[in-house]
Amino acid sequence: MKVLHLDSGLEWRGGQQQVFYLASGLARAGVEQQLVLRRGSALARRAIESGLPHITLPLRSEADLVSAIKLRSVIGRFQPQIVHAHDGRTLGLAAAARAMGARSRFIAARRVAFPLRWNPLSAIKYQTVARRIIAVSQFVRDLLVSSGIDRRHVEVVYDGFDLNAASVPALARQRLGIPAEARLIGCAGQFVPEKGHALLIRAFGRISQAIPNAVLMLIGDGELKGEYLSLVQQLNLEGRVVFPGFAPDLETALSGLDLFVFPSLHEGLGSSLLTAMACEVPVCASRTGGIPEIIEDGKTGYLFTPGDPEAIAESVLLALQSPQRIHALVKAAAEAVLQRFSVARMVQETREVYTNVLRS
Repeated sequence: MKVLHLDSGLEWRGGQQQVFYLASGLARAGVEQQLVLRRGSALARRAIESGLPHITLPLRSEADLVSAIKLRSVIGRFQPQIVHAHDGRTLGLAAAARAMGARSRFIAARRVAFPLRWNPLSAIKYQTVARRIIAVSQFVRDLLVSSGIDRRHVEVVYDGFDLNAASVPALARQRLGIPAEARLIGCAGQFVPEKGHALLIRAFGRISQAIPNAVLMLIGDGELKGEYLSLVQQLNLEGRVVFPGFAPDLETALSGLDLFVFPSLHEGLGSSLLTAMACEVPVCASRTGGIPEIIEDGKTGYLFTPGDPEAIAESVLLALQSPQRIHALVKAAAEAVLQRFSVARMVQETREVYTNVLRS
């Protein structure tokens, strides 16, 4: 089997981590692969470090004709049986390559918790070009079906996490400069509206009153950082909310937390939740999208109503003030990652999708 992976992500986010895990796992299984990645991307740098065969292209947009022509050339030289487009942009470029005569079988990945925007290009990409769509959760599959995609053409493959990547909490705190006595609450994600950081900052105002030594750490960066800094000032939370920036070693950062909070308003699955659970960090998250497929409320984590700072605060205080219950909860969460969300399982199920497409 020969597989060509396409990913246009510039930063290291959950999707790029999963592409890396998948390609690395398939390489160990002896699958011949090549990756086409965005020039200057974090995933391209990681591919260099790990020795994964890859090339880089601009991949600026679906209308990037230069990238489409070069992609067609790559397909012609490599002759992959499967072309796996890991985002909508590269699926559009794959559609252009197919129109130029590429005859591989194309597979699409769908990670976002939004219905398809139906237009002629979407119809071509998801109904004509893609032989299968791999959805990151049942929730995302249902969105695709409600958008008009035949359920038989959508497979659910959950993200995987490498348990060997879990770090040591004491070392994590030392690296981050967080006092040992602080109750450290963390969140990781791009600073964009749908991730809900502003709601968490507002909730932290109440949390900090109940737990005076609480510290909120917002890991990430993005367009709304200035707005969040202003909100922290307005709520007189300076020094209590810290912004360490992007964390390339997320496992180390999360291992130092007393609690991981995920206030997303829309989420296909939430791969950073798996990271926290694997590191035996208790989690509180929004009851939205595919998140309830990861977290069983009260058994492997706590769920709260999305968009409600008061609900976030109540969930956080319940978690931080229930140490005996939390011990059992984090053990159950780590076991759930081991049993249901391992990288080996994700790689095997994705490979089965490839095999079924080739047989059909």
